Amino acid sequence: MAWQLCDLDEVFEADTPDIKEGKLATLQLFAEALEIYSERKLAEAGRLFAECWRQNQGDRVAKIYWERCQSTLRNRTKIKDRLHNLD
Repeated sequence: MAWQLCDLDEVFEADTPDIKEGKLATLQLFAEALEIYSERKLAEAGRLFAECWRQNQGDRVAKIYWERCQSTLRNRTKIKDRLHNLD
C-alpha cells in the first residue's frame, strides 16, 4: 500500500458530522501532540493524544498515536530493564 499526501478535507470526508466536529474541536491539541511526538517526547505526546481521544471517542487516529506512544514506551522500559540486568 502506497502512502500519499492528502488535504485536511480529505481526512474528514469519511467522518460522520459528529466525529468531524469533535476532531475540529481538538485540532489544536492534536497538532500540539503531533509536534511533541515528532520530538520523541512520547509520554507527553501520549497524554495529549489520550485527551483528544477522551474528548472524541470517534477519533481513531488519536487512539492509534496514543497506542504507538504506549507501545514504544513499554519497549523502551523492557530494553532498559534488560540492560540493567546485564550489569
